[in-house]
Amino acid sequence: MKTTKLIALTLALLLTLGLCACGESKTPETTAAPGTTAPEGPLDMEAVKAEINSMKPEDFTESDRPTDYVKLTVRDFGEIVVRLRSDVAPISVQNFKDLVARHYYDGSSFHRVYPGFMIQGGAGAEELSPIKGEFAANGVTNPLLHVRGVLSMARATAMDTATSQFFLMHADYPSLNGMYAAFGYVVAGLDTVDKICQIPLGKNPYNGEQSVPQVEVRIDSAVFVRPAQ
Repeated sequence: MKTTKLIALTLALLLTLGLCACGESKTPETTAAPGTTAPEGPLDMEAVKAEINSMKPEDFTESDRPTDYVKLTVRDFGEIVVRLRSDVAPISVQNFKDLVARHYYDGSSFHRVYPGFMIQGGAGAEELSPIKGEFAANGVTNPLLHVRGVLSMARATAMDTATSQFFLMHADYPSLNGMYAAFGYVVAGLDTVDKICQIPLGKNPYNGEQSVPQVEVRIDSAVFVRPAQ
């Protein structure tokens, strides 16, 4: 049994190194740190769960100033509104806001779709400076857990390598808690995430998972919004 576990861990390590070497580095892995949890904090996760998908995209209006709400318009799929929580991950939130203000995400796509796990997007051609990873494994208290609808920063194997890529949880995934910087969650349009997770998928050549969209999942725009009332 010990030998089998050792072989599995070795293969997982080789796969991770291979992903980094091949440029597929900004990806959370389904096998990441099983059983880990983020440290407890003032955030009320029950209140967060109640707020997730509690509104509709039409409940928001566009803002000409940065707010804690961002609407992603995904062509042919719908709209997703996320609430950003700077109280748990201020660096990640500010980085995301800066990119939204620059229209960095306009025209980008969700390039990795993994039903029952998450959808990942936000890649761009521009070389960006990495930010600090705000999660427990990197010495940062972040009580926002990776439940369905949560928004989190993707990164490479090293802790402080997140830049622009993010992922939205399609389902609860406790093994990511304390390992990735969750910094917000979907307050409207979670059905759009569900629609994206129904598209045909191809095999990822780097890790063999069935997660490559066979149709374009384009983010036409990412804009600041505010509740209409």
